Amino acid sequence: MNQLVAGLLEIGAVAHDDATLKTALADLAKRFEFTGYDYAKLLPGDFSVISNLSPDWLKRSRKFDVERRHPIMKRAQQIRRVFVWSAKEEQGTIPEENKIFYETASQFGIRSGITFPIAISNGGISVLSFVSPKEVLRGWEEVDPIAASSAVGQLHARIEQINVMPSIQQPFYLSPKEATYARWLALGKTVEDTAKIEDVKYNTVRIALADARRRYDLCNNTQLVALAIRRGMI
Repeated sequence: MNQLVAGLLEIGAVAHDDATLKTALADLAKRFEFTGYDYAKLLPGDFSVISNLSPDWLKRSRKFDVERRHPIMKRAQQIRRVFVWSAKEEQGTIPEENKIFYETASQFGIRSGITFPIAISNGGISVLSFVSPKEVLRGWEEVDPIAASSAVGQLHARIEQINVMPSIQQPFYLSPKEATYARWLALGKTVEDTAKIEDVKYNTVRIALADARRRYDLCNNTQLVALAIRRGMI
């Protein structure tokens, strides 16, 4: 239904603060008889979720995602376009771990939904889902994928602009030494430069940064610095 996309475009254009945006998304979900909405932003080593679904479900859903057992998020990352899903239509053709996901979701009244994934900067992805207690959604295959991507892209930009408070977020911390070393890297210094400035051994800096990267499954120091800046640690 392209009216849903039109509603998303309107929210992306006019929402001016945290409360207005969240209320508008909840009202849009209700208008189309969905249980609620779930907007997830995934970046290397980081995630945040804005949603009006049960906090208990959000924690369980994120656990499925971290363990690579979340079929909706896996599909979103693979195809990067709007899709409709339901537990009933996939019965008999899905792995056991996916069955566990759908069985858990059904305990919270989530049996089907429509999901809008888009690629964002820094190798990330934003995924907006509207979920339903219905066993199967009908008629939603007609959603224009290009218009849908545009609408969610505009919504993502608005969320970033007004700095919406997440419902849940990846915990993040750096030790004082890790933060100091990352701060020097952010200023353009190398690991070797940082060791000289701090009057410590090269391996001391290298190992400290490696420990921080490993903690958040990051590939390099550039990702670590970017994450630390986003979280206001440096």
